[in-house]
Amino acid sequence: MGSSIKFKLVGSFLLFFLIVLTVFGIFLYNKLDAIVMDSIDSHLHSEVQLIAGLIRVDDGEFEVELSEAEVGDYAVALSGHYYQVVSSTGKIIGRSPSLSNVEAALPVVVNASSPTYKTIIGPRKLPLRLLSESFTFPESGTITVQASESLESSYELLALFKDTILILFPFVFFLSGLGMVLVTRYSFRPINIFSKKVGTITERNLNDRISCGDTASELRPLAENFNTMLARIEESFMRQKQFFSDASHELRTPTAVIKSTCDVTLSKERTTEEYREAIEAIEGASGRLAELIDRVLELSRLESKASALTLEEVDLKELIDKTLKLLAPTAKKREIKISIGGSSPTVRVDRDRITEAFTNIIDNAIKYSARGGSVVVEVGEEYDCASVTVIDDGMGIAKDNLERIFERFYRVDASRKGVEGSGLGLSIVKVIVEAHKGKIDIQSEVGKGTSFKVVLPKK
Repeated sequence: MGSSIKFKLVGSFLLFFLIVLTVFGIFLYNKLDAIVMDSIDSHLHSEVQLIAGLIRVDDGEFEVELSEAEVGDYAVALSGHYYQVVSSTGKIIGRSPSLSNVEAALPVVVNASSPTYKTIIGPRKLPLRLLSESFTFPESGTITVQASESLESSYELLALFKDTILILFPFVFFLSGLGMVLVTRYSFRPINIFSKKVGTITERNLNDRISCGDTASELRPLAENFNTMLARIEESFMRQKQFFSDASHELRTPTAVIKSTCDVTLSKERTTEEYREAIEAIEGASGRLAELIDRVLELSRLESKASALTLEEVDLKELIDKTLKLLAPTAKKREIKISIGGSSPTVRVDRDRITEAFTNIIDNAIKYSARGGSVVVEVGEEYDCASVTVIDDGMGIAKDNLERIFERFYRVDASRKGVEGSGLGLSIVKVIVEAHKGKIDIQSEVGKGTSFKVVLPKK
């Protein structure tokens, strides 16, 4: 469940939404609390100013004419609305009937240099908002006016708002989560459909493709890439089938020779000479079979990169010269003239592997050249690379066959006649060249010959 994209998406959204709701709720609560307090403080400030305006000074004595302020809530005992006037000595010189009628008083504050707001516990043990402000009269000194208002209704309002948030926000949170689950389920439907389509493709229908036109636009690039990957898999699968077919064809001949020789020889008593001939035939066929197996294993090691390269500085022309000397008997037998020219670049390569690659290329050129023909090898340099071009004047290769010439066991039909080979040589050449980060190019024209060009980096 934890690895599900839906679960992560819904979980992340709900966590984010929970944080937003919590912060928003706290913000609204604090904002409402500030608005309520500001309203009460503003009202208290107006009341204090009103009461201060009712204070008179006569012969240096304060006279408080509070009859105008002894109405409404101020006249009801313990109503929660109170005021009192305090002298500079702390003596209460006047107070609202809501206090005096029950002999109650507010906490005395004297000489408040600026308006002072406090939240206190007043009569009836209820919370009050208290404002104390001092006024100075030049003839008589300082007097402090105090006014308070009950916070009971304000606290009830805040509590109601908090309860509403605690009830409403979880409901909104639940609905949002449910909506998110439904939205993600609907949004992920194309992925489920895409997954089902992919699941129907097996090795039996690799030619099937995902229809990009019916796929959601967000999944279209994925469908296109999947189709491309599928095409590559299909091509690889077909190559594998072709490999097994070609391998079976190549292995059938030596095994058939071995079996038929054994059957004929064992059908009746033979002379020593006949047994010798049979054993020699079996030896030749088994040698051919062993060679095929060795080459297949070698190609497999090269392609799997299990065989590491041992790099060293090599004079490329000198390496080609030694290769030509090894192949001289084959060329002489077919009366093929071999020439080499060009410069002597130094490359960093695996000597044995590169020798094997050029041996295969030049040996093929000798085999497929007409008797009495020629093979030309040109060694050169191109920027930071070295190149080797092998040109023969043999039968050539048709354009349709050039694309498959490096496939394992692939041999042009015309080349099979009279020329021994496994069809693995050029496959091995390509793998070796590419392992050295080089490239190989082939150009050919039927009836005129073939040119192989190998380019290798110097470093």
